[in-house]
Amino acid sequence: MPIGSTEAEAERPVLRNVSKPVAVRPRPGVVYRSQQRLRSLGPDSVLAIYIVLLMAIPSRLVLPGVGAVGTVANMFLLASFIWYVVSWLMRRVTTAPNTRLPRLALLLYSAAVLLAYIAVGRRDADASEYSAADRALLQLLVWIPLILLTTSLTEYRQIDRLLKLFVRCCSIVALVGMFEFLFHRSLTAWIQIPGLSANGAAELITRGDFVRPTSTAANTLELATVMVIALPFAIQQAFHDLDRKAWKRWAPVALIALSAVMTVSRTSVIGLVLVAVVLMPTWDLRRVGRTFLVMIPALGAMKVVLPGLGGTVIALFTAMFNGGDNSTNSRTATTADIGKYLDNVWTGRGPGTFLPLLYRYTDNQYLLALLELGVIGVVAIVAIYVVMIHSGGAGRRRFADPARRETGQGFVAVGFVMLVVTVTFDTLSFPMVAGSTFLMLGLSGAYLGVARTEIGRIGDRSL
Repeated sequence: MPIGSTEAEAERPVLRNVSKPVAVRPRPGVVYRSQQRLRSLGPDSVLAIYIVLLMAIPSRLVLPGVGAVGTVANMFLLASFIWYVVSWLMRRVTTAPNTRLPRLALLLYSAAVLLAYIAVGRRDADASEYSAADRALLQLLVWIPLILLTTSLTEYRQIDRLLKLFVRCCSIVALVGMFEFLFHRSLTAWIQIPGLSANGAAELITRGDFVRPTSTAANTLELATVMVIALPFAIQQAFHDLDRKAWKRWAPVALIALSAVMTVSRTSVIGLVLVAVVLMPTWDLRRVGRTFLVMIPALGAMKVVLPGLGGTVIALFTAMFNGGDNSTNSRTATTADIGKYLDNVWTGRGPGTFLPLLYRYTDNQYLLALLELGVIGVVAIVAIYVVMIHSGGAGRRRFADPARRETGQGFVAVGFVMLVVTVTFDTLSFPMVAGSTFLMLGLSGAYLGVARTEIGRIGDRSL
């Protein structure tokens, strides 16, 4: 025993410094906060960010020198492509089963673009046409991750959450457009983001006595088309999202429909009619009757509050049939002269190369696709809409829940709308419409994949 120590001190255990660190093992079943953050970032979260960027930031703000492709939403998709590849290599994300159709549709469209890109290199094209073809390839690269992300969704609740977010964002966009219509001035012209430049003028144009709003869209027709795309899902959510108060459920429907009418365009009217024609046959007679009981007074109130709007819209169609409409005459002239612009009937002149500054406006995506991508490109665009219609209809037949069935009918309505309004303007040339179209293509495929997977599980349990 050391000198000066007592017996009690001698009996105490000697504590020695241990230089070797003790490894702390995670307890089984415990999920730490860092792991929660990592797991929470999935394809649905990435798509939610994309939807907000697509709707909130004006489409006219792009990266300098890139053109309409260089929107913030598109640049985010390019970054998410890297995230998807890394996550796929780590086996954290993969394509969902039974979602092959949207990828096949994109593959056909990609083949058309690449063949047309080869075609532009084989002719003596202007330097601006080569640059436009390069931008078209960049746009194609943007749509690839959008389809991969959407077809990686494996649950209906993910699709439903994204559609609700899409409708809410469109409601805000619609509200801004309505204020522009009423106050006769652009409410987004003041928005400037460092590093981005304006790809077009922010001034509003007029038709008759009315100002045509654009909100965050690049063009009035783009705003009208996006509103019509969102309307079927806004109606579905209004009928079935019973956890919210009635005015909160129906306010998005009213905002979206009214803002579409306020664009004073044939595209919006045609789209609204098509949505009604596709949705109403699937409703019971009581719902159809209540719809007309609401629509008739609403149209009367709009005539009182906005006098002359209905007459202006009707005059658009009468002028079109009487041959006095400039935009219709422009389309007719381009169709008549199509032979001198069409170099190759199968592959076209090259993607993005039929520039208005060099040639003329087409205001018809099918005609523009025939000139730039040839017959293969037109078939590919039609295939995109047909896949959307088929996926929505086939998924609807497999679901028994009324809310899920009406979601499928919403995809059918969007597909038919895009089939028709693609004739009225060059839809895929505008980033908000193009992004919404490919978003709906991927979500419709995911919807059908969920329906088929759930039917398979039920079949396995019955065995």
